[in-house]
Amino acid sequence: MELAGLSALELASLLASRHVSPVELIDATFARVDKLNPAVNAFAWLRHDAALEDARAAEKRFVGGDARPLEGIPFTAKDLAAIADGPTNQGSRAFEGQRLGVDAGVIARLRAAGAILIGSTTASEFGNRPTTESALFGATRNPWNLERTSGGSSGGAAVAAALGIAPLNHASDGGGSIRIPAACCGVYGIKPARARITLGPLLGEDWGGLDVTGPITRTVGDAALFLDETAGPAPGDPYWAAPPLKSFLSAVDERAPFTIAVAYERDGETVDPECIAKVEATAALLRALGHTVTEAQPDLLPLEQPYLVVSTIGIGVLDLTARQLDLLEPRTRVIFDAAREMKAVEYVRALNDMHLQARTVAAFFEEYDALLTPTLSRPAPPIGEIGKDIHGAWNDYRNWLCWTWPFNVTGQPAATVPAGFSSEGLPIGVQVVGRAADERTVLSLSAELERARPWLDRRPPTF
Repeated sequence: MELAGLSALELASLLASRHVSPVELIDATFARVDKLNPAVNAFAWLRHDAALEDARAAEKRFVGGDARPLEGIPFTAKDLAAIADGPTNQGSRAFEGQRLGVDAGVIARLRAAGAILIGSTTASEFGNRPTTESALFGATRNPWNLERTSGGSSGGAAVAAALGIAPLNHASDGGGSIRIPAACCGVYGIKPARARITLGPLLGEDWGGLDVTGPITRTVGDAALFLDETAGPAPGDPYWAAPPLKSFLSAVDERAPFTIAVAYERDGETVDPECIAKVEATAALLRALGHTVTEAQPDLLPLEQPYLVVSTIGIGVLDLTARQLDLLEPRTRVIFDAAREMKAVEYVRALNDMHLQARTVAAFFEEYDALLTPTLSRPAPPIGEIGKDIHGAWNDYRNWLCWTWPFNVTGQPAATVPAGFSSEGLPIGVQVVGRAADERTVLSLSAELERARPWLDRRPPTF
């Protein structure tokens, strides 16, 4: 039976009906890693023997009638996440081999639901680049074109999803790091609302609340399933999102007419005509599906300066030894040094300004249920092309990411939905942004687009 590329929901059905065993599934998963990973470099660490032990334990639970919701389903963890029984390198030579001895809350919840961790996926150093290229791991390659970036910082997770290695892939997003690689690799990624999933036990918040944790998957349903099993605060969290009245998975089958704003370009940024065309086609499709779609957009420019200050401090807050400082990549060291030059009062002012400016954006969404935009201003660039000037990298990034990072500032949920391909055969995504704490609308619209314009049959050449 061909298991590669099946969704977590499909695999759960096969496992429950005993058409496949957890051991067979894990064996097939690692066989696929062995076959495909050398070409794409998506994994930082593999958990082969322990995952097989977990699969044998899952088999016993199926036999005993004690199977849990995600029993036997493979998943990956981003290298930035704490893992109890493996390394958390944070994509950095400065923390290579670091073992924290505890699972991040999101990892613990996936394991508690029965999912089996197969390993950790590559990330840029501290997640501070929108590509997955690091001195520790090298470049993670896009499965649609091995000379192109996979995006970042959760590039390994997106590649694992695109190649059908694991249906559930943990990722994180402080400025687009779920949506960027998912768009580059032609899969689905949703940045949940701020505080939707705890960052505990080791973090209260990260990057001043910019950073959140969430899924990259091949299907919208799997992303909703991931949220259902991981959402919620932990004791001591500084804030939390109000729980939805119904499951996230139920939103996938719901259909309601929404009022949607659509925007193609913003603040004079240059957007590739092919990316604009995909947004136009998606807007037309949503109108045909019964939604009201109007050209409009909030003013996002005032969010930029506070974002830069808060995200810079988010990296500079790390407590590093002199040896670790010497091991940092040059661009990271520039950011780290800049952070150390900032005063505490600058950070507090930026944080206050960030939240005040977000109120203006929130007011825009009182009139609209969702906003449709390009995810990125152009498809995946060649590896090594973007951000080459370590002192002026933001000038490269700000255009490419002009639609992703603003919604880390506001804390709103946002997803990238596969929308087709460029003339060069590279995936293009469109972004759906929801109101504060309203992942259900984002999931509902995403699922409508998935049904109307299925993307699963389009698989990378390396699949």
